[in-house]
Amino acid sequence: MITALPSEARAVNRHYGLIRDNKVGHLSLYRGENMNLVISGVGKEAAFQATCDLASMLDPMAGVWINLGIAGHSHRSIGEAVLISEIHDEADGSQWHPTIPSALCCETDRLTTLSRPDTNYQRETLCDMEAAGFFAAVHQCTSPEKIFCLKVVSDNREQPIDRINSKMVTQLIARRMALVDRLLGLSEVDP
Repeated sequence: MITALPSEARAVNRHYGLIRDNKVGHLSLYRGENMNLVISGVGKEAAFQATCDLASMLDPMAGVWINLGIAGHSHRSIGEAVLISEIHDEADGSQWHPTIPSALCCETDRLTTLSRPDTNYQRETLCDMEAAGFFAAVHQCTSPEKIFCLKVVSDNREQPIDRINSKMVTQLIARRMALVDRLLGLSEVDP
């Protein structure tokens, strides 16, 4: 699992009992039974590098890969969880179409990865700064049905980005951990 922010990872770490692995100094890596989480930092390049680093330490075909984090949207409700059906990198025009499990009861939508936050909320897609980097890295080393991007709406026109704080982010992600559990359960693929 890749998150950009420590506040996103905090909810995951608590839910799954993940512990910081201090032996890997160049990554903010947390481990538990059958799970690894890396906090990449903000931005497409950071997400790309963290995903590549984690993939080089593991058998990337052996597990499920999830980019979990917050995203803005023009009008979706704060706290709404959305499984991403299309990722568009605004900087270079790249596009990916993640697999959507049919048994998962969750909203789906498109996402645009930006180089900086969209404070005008003019786009009709979710917006983040990491998904394109994550997907560009991981799609090279595993099969598409093992790659997911789950975003929780953190800001919109009525509650803009300047109102986000780390406590709020942790709470938003914590409220969606049951959905992460279901996603992990549905996406188990035998090698």
